[in-house]
Amino acid sequence: MCQDKKGIGARGKAPPIKTIREVTEHSHKTLISNMNQLKNIKAVIFDWAGTIIDYGCIAPTQVFIEVFRKREIIITMEEARTPMGLAKKDHVRALFGFDTVQKQWLAEYGRIPSEADVESIYSELEPALAEIVKDYCDPIPGAIELINSLKKQGIKVGTTTGYVEEMMNSIIPITTAAGLLPDAIISSSEVSAGRPAPWMIYLNCEIMDVYPLGQIVKIGDTVADIQEGKNAGVWTIGLTKSGNELGLSLAEANAADPVWLAEKIAVAGRKLLNAGADFVAEGVWDCWSVLEEIDQQIETNALTDHQDLPTVTKGKQLFNYFPMFF
Repeated sequence: MCQDKKGIGARGKAPPIKTIREVTEHSHKTLISNMNQLKNIKAVIFDWAGTIIDYGCIAPTQVFIEVFRKREIIITMEEARTPMGLAKKDHVRALFGFDTVQKQWLAEYGRIPSEADVESIYSELEPALAEIVKDYCDPIPGAIELINSLKKQGIKVGTTTGYVEEMMNSIIPITTAAGLLPDAIISSSEVSAGRPAPWMIYLNCEIMDVYPLGQIVKIGDTVADIQEGKNAGVWTIGLTKSGNELGLSLAEANAADPVWLAEKIAVAGRKLLNAGADFVAEGVWDCWSVLEEIDQQIETNALTDHQDLPTVTKGKQLFNYFPMFF
């Protein structure tokens, strides 16, 4: 695993925060402009759905709802989205942890759900997801530009995902053809535990040969993404508009009432900041200025000069974010 050689952002410890970016309105048209050289960031690790593809993180939600519906269990869109970012089998476990789901299961089957039920649902979920994700592979505006700009500056680009390898095998040929070319792709099935554990980030580090952790940034759109980053000891940027927290397709977001949309984006920002995000941005198109700020904080030794500032999260608590009963 990737180890921190200089004591910056030690494994499992969140980097102290100097500045928190407010949730603000930006246009998709801004994308990436006035790019300065990033001198200190070694790697940026992205989530996939809701971050660099599948605007609104649409693909997984309907599959979860439909698979449970076939068993006479109704889960809401909000419930389906709440555990998003976890490995998909852990996502099923998290849904079974909800009181509303347990009560329905008890009424329908006379018992609470078991691990065997998790396996049964997942056995149907996996092939359904592997098929549907093919229709939700469009790169999010700014994703290709940002990744190419980072690589042009010699910064490694890694990725992590709650999808398993079989699902990614459906996605990668399509995104590669579109020009989305990260240096590393790690799925939840390639490590002993998915998010919020940090193992996918560490494996990215090892494959890309990058360290220390305090010079690496994780970008994602879910609470689990932020938890993964904090547990790994890297910087984190949470995305408020393009992903799971808002949950709108690009067309829906463009058609939404601006006042309502701004309020929803602000709510998403607060949720991700409360989860421990060092910064928030609306989407990858909005991240270059945030990366410049992080780069500057590393330059000014912010990670070691401000140890008196409280950290946002406690690593042990992160692993217990979702209710489990198994």
